[in-house]
Amino acid sequence: MSTKKKAAVVALAVVASAGCASSTRIPDQEVTDVELSIRSAENATATQHARAMLDRARNALSAAQSERAKGHDEAARARLEEARAAASAAESQAKSVQISEQDAAMKRQLEDIERRIRE
Repeated sequence: MSTKKKAAVVALAVVASAGCASSTRIPDQEVTDVELSIRSAENATATQHARAMLDRARNALSAAQSERAKGHDEAARARLEEARAAASAAESQAKSVQISEQDAAMKRQLEDIERRIRE
């Protein structure tokens, strides 16, 4: 094979691999979406009611950003998914606690009303 053909094959391989690498890059929007999921969990009082899961989400996001900065996109994507799942679980847990608290408050109100009716 001639030197020109070898150079062309190498150039083609480099272009092809660069194309593959760029297609796996994590868009900024994907990271932003996970950050918003964490904020949503915080707004649902996860800070008080699901701290461990919220911390897991934050730690996974931090690890994902670190992996992304190093160019380890597959590892970063896995950590982003972990962060997204943990944030969703934290939000669900916090909302569950809120609903339980509301249920308990409504039961107390009902008991109070029933007591007043009997008096």
